[in-house]
Amino acid sequence: MAKNLRKNFTRETYDKAARGYAKKFKDLGARTQDVDKAFSLIDKENLSVVEIGCGAGREAEYILTKTDRYLGMDISTEMLEIAKENVPEADFAQADIDTYQFPKGVDIVFAFASLLHSSKESLFGLFTRMHNALNEDGIVYMSLKRGDSYSTAVVEDQYGPRKFYYYTRETLLEIAGSKFEEVFYEEQERIETWFTVILRKK
Repeated sequence: MAKNLRKNFTRETYDKAARGYAKKFKDLGARTQDVDKAFSLIDKENLSVVEIGCGAGREAEYILTKTDRYLGMDISTEMLEIAKENVPEADFAQADIDTYQFPKGVDIVFAFASLLHSSKESLFGLFTRMHNALNEDGIVYMSLKRGDSYSTAVVEDQYGPRKFYYYTRETLLEIAGSKFEEVFYEEQERIETWFTVILRKK
C-alpha cells in the first residue's frame, strides 16, 4: 500500500505540473549525444527502441531521425498528451513500469532519469522483462541519481512531491545480475551526482 501511495503522489505531481515540467526539460535540450552513443553500439539498421519514462517526448523526435521503430511509454497521462502534441509521428503508450510488458525484439531500452522513481525490488522484475524482450546484444541505456548507498527521499519542488531512489553502481549491477554485462559507466556532477550506465544483454 505504501509503495502505491508513493507512486501515486509522484504520478500526480507529474500530471498536475506536466506543462511546467515539459518546458523545463525541453529547455535542457534532447540528449542527442547519449542517443548517438547507444546507436553506435549496435551494428544494425532501423533499430527497435523503447523509451521508459518518455515524458513529453524530449528525446523521441531525435530518436526518430535514426529509426522509425520507436515506442515511448510513461505512467503520466498528461505528459503523454504533450508528447503526442510535440511528436505526433511517434508511438506512445501509457503504462506502469512495474507491470509493463515490452514488445519482443527490442534493440535499445532508454531510461533517462526515469528509473530513479523505482525501487530496487521493482527493478529486479524489470530487468527480467527487459532481458526477455531484448534481441541478442541488445542494450539498456540508463541514467540515475547516485547515492553513497541505496536510499530513498521525497523531494518537493514548486509543483509538488516526488519519490526518488538513489543507487550505487554496485547495487544496480547486482540487480541486473549475470544476464547483463556493463559496457559503459560514467558519473556526472550537477546539483547532485548522477551516473550513466549501459548494460548489454548476454
